[in-house]
Amino acid sequence: MSKYLLVAVGGGLAVGAVKYIRNASKKLDPSQHVLIVGGGYAGIRLAKQLKGKGSYTLVDPKDAFHHNMASLRAAVVPGFSNKTFIPYKPTFGNNFVQETVKDIDVEKNTVTLGNGETLSFTDLVLATGSSGPFPGKCVHTCGSSSKLAQLYEDFALEVKEAKQIVIVGGGAVGVELSGEIAGDYPDKEVTIVHNSDVIVSSALEQAARDQILEKLKAKNVKVIFGEKVSNLSDLPLNKHVSDGINVTTSSGKELVADLVVPCFGSSTNSGAYSKALSGSMNQRGQLKVNDYLQVEGQDRIFAIGDCNDFPVTKLALEAQQQGSKTFENLVHLGKNEDLEPYKKDTFRMVVPIGRDAGVCQNGTRVMGDFLAKMIKAKDVFVKVMWKEMDQPVPKN
Repeated sequence: MSKYLLVAVGGGLAVGAVKYIRNASKKLDPSQHVLIVGGGYAGIRLAKQLKGKGSYTLVDPKDAFHHNMASLRAAVVPGFSNKTFIPYKPTFGNNFVQETVKDIDVEKNTVTLGNGETLSFTDLVLATGSSGPFPGKCVHTCGSSSKLAQLYEDFALEVKEAKQIVIVGGGAVGVELSGEIAGDYPDKEVTIVHNSDVIVSSALEQAARDQILEKLKAKNVKVIFGEKVSNLSDLPLNKHVSDGINVTTSSGKELVADLVVPCFGSSTNSGAYSKALSGSMNQRGQLKVNDYLQVEGQDRIFAIGDCNDFPVTKLALEAQQQGSKTFENLVHLGKNEDLEPYKKDTFRMVVPIGRDAGVCQNGTRVMGDFLAKMIKAKDVFVKVMWKEMDQPVPKN
């Protein structure tokens, strides 16, 4: 196990160190100004690499980066939510603008903000991400991180009060949330209703999916496959109801719950570009990109992370790698050099099931509890992300 840990973690650190040294001498041309729309995992990685390397602006409607990978722990553990929101200003200073981008003028190289102001750019990077139901995703229309954190604190109390919890959706979010709840509250009844026969993701090896099911069973989490909740639109969601909630599945099964949590579905945050770049969007609202992550038909506009259609599993690590490659290509653009194609990283996924269990996959290699705990489950990358933002982790 220790050998695999060194390969997975030590190897990643070594690669990161080499890239850092290589990028230290890379700078934008003085004529360039990069505008980044969206401060998620892809956006902040790019903005961090641009610090001290040239002119840039980061725009996001929130006042803080939401460390989404830790949101499910914040949904269960009272007092944890403040560790999942990392303020932009201490990291990016006046390079950060808290606003919403309403439109883009590709002819004038400007964007229009929600307050009516315009910002100019030579290079535009769209990193708008995706949205989904709370608590897996936060409410992107709310700009106050303190209010967003309070939503998680309130939800954690709903979980604490509940005794019979139905989680709708057996993807990564539903499975991780069930593990967090079952790990901290082993006496609660937790049931996942999943409309597929494949737990978490088809990108995982069958051995990984089998281990996940075994670990859920060990924590007394029940999984109902191939079913939808047919009366979901009539149910109170994310609220503890002491009198009980009657949940009906598509096959007619009746479940009794006192808390129902939606953990399925996502949509692309396309509002910033849906008018100006509608011809370059797919049906999901993602922007079509080439091998260099440039938007179809645009030489100086890139799309990275969840908002592009690059054929990879949409994970935070992949978004960060796309941010790093885009930094390199922006430097190449300023020097009139050939761009480097983005090559998807080795598939890596960690699915924690509570703090003491989980499954890891690196390429096709499947590993279990020890690595899942050491890599992610222990602190869900909180220290890593605060370090990425050059800020100390809050003590409470």
